[in-house]
Amino acid sequence: MVPSTLLRVCVSSLVVLAAAVGVTGCVAGSGGATTSPSATAGSTPSPSATPTKTPTSTPKPTTPAPTATPSAPAVATVSVQILNAAYDPSSSSIAVAGMVTDLVSDSGVCTATATQADKTVTAQAPGMADAAVTYCSNLSIALPAGSSGSWNVTLDFADATHSGTATTTVQAG
Repeated sequence: MVPSTLLRVCVSSLVVLAAAVGVTGCVAGSGGATTSPSATAGSTPSPSATPTKTPTSTPKPTTPAPTATPSAPAVATVSVQILNAAYDPSSSSIAVAGMVTDLVSDSGVCTATATQADKTVTAQAPGMADAAVTYCSNLSIALPAGSSGSWNVTLDFADATHSGTATTTVQAG
């Protein structure tokens, strides 16, 4: 305790003790009046007990508990099917269409990728939700000029919590 607080507590205790002694003297016991000592205006009551300092513990700094950081939601695998992947000689491109068979989502992105050796070209379009599936359409992969031969075509679908892939091969030229 702080010394000034300790002094206030001691003085308050003495005042209460003096009042209790004074009230006790006013009550008559066994039908007779009794007298008790009283404090006079000029006297100062002396304490009956010496206050002792109570040891206090030093507060230890606390470290806040670590808060959990939100983790990214788990990504579930969905089934993607390629409905059409064909070479269009008039535009030197591969047209790709497909669907996600086990998800209805209007927030996903469809990505078609064609790869041959060290060449990779892509096209993207938003997934289109239907009553029971999500369609991936209007994907046209423009091939580099003079391209021919076999191209590996991949159709990927992804949204915040789902992803899936399907692959096929297309002959160009």
